[in-house]
Amino acid sequence: MINLIKLAEDKYKLYELDSRTGLNGSKCLESFPCMMDEEHNNFYVWLGDITIDKLTKTTFLNIVSFAEKAGASALILIQNRNHAQKCKSSQS
Repeated sequence: MINLIKLAEDKYKLYELDSRTGLNGSKCLESFPCMMDEEHNNFYVWLGDITIDKLTKTTFLNIVSFAEKAGASALILIQNRNHAQKCKSSQS
């Protein structure tokens, strides 16, 4: 993700946020690599190839809450261009 977004070396922080389930939150469903751009206050979340059902409303709201606490003013979700669930007719 760092290679996609050109940032100064000392102007970002990396995070790994987990989506957990179970009574004690002991089972990790999915892990989301994230990056906080401290210079522009953008919070990037790498979705990659995950299917949309892995990004539940609760997970999304937890990511938003974390990003706000980190000082973000924008949240940017990054998905692979050739994602399996992307509509084929919109690809060129």
